[in-house]
Amino acid sequence: MKITDVLSPSLTCHCCTWLSKKRVLENLSTMISHHLSGNSDYSETLFQKFLSREKLGSTAIGNGIAIPHCRALGVKRIYGSLVTLKNPIDFEAFDNQPVDVIFALVVPEERNDEHLATLARVAEVLQNKTSRQSLRECQSDKDLFDTAMLLERES
Repeated sequence: MKITDVLSPSLTCHCCTWLSKKRVLENLSTMISHHLSGNSDYSETLFQKFLSREKLGSTAIGNGIAIPHCRALGVKRIYGSLVTLKNPIDFEAFDNQPVDVIFALVVPEERNDEHLATLARVAEVLQNKTSRQSLRECQSDKDLFDTAMLLERES
C-alpha cells in the first residue's frame, strides 16, 4: 500500500512542539482517533497500542526518523499520520540521533500483510536522504502533505 493511500491532509502536522516520545504518541493517538470516529474516545486505546509496540523496541529507524505503528480492532483501513517536530526528541533510536520526522500507522488487526507492506514502503521513502531533507524543509501542513505525495510518486 502506498503513502498516498493512507495519508490525508488532516493527519499531517508541520513543526509540532511535542517535547517527548510519550507526548508524540499521545498526540498522534488523539489525531488519528478523532479522524477515525469524529471524537477522541478511541485515543487511549491507540495510545496503549503504540506504547505496547514501543516496549518491544523503538520504532525509530535512524537519521531522525520514527515510524510508530500498531494494529487495532475496529479500524477499517490503514491510517497514516505524518508530523515534523520543531525540536527533535529522543526516541531511543539505535543511532542515538533525536527524531524530528514521524510517520505513524494504525492498521486493522487482521491485515498483517498490508501492515508490513505499508511499513516497508514508508521506510523506503523515509530512508532516502533527499526525501528526508525535503520533508524537513516544509513550511506548512499543506506543504508537508504535498511533499509526501510527491515523494511517493517519485520513488
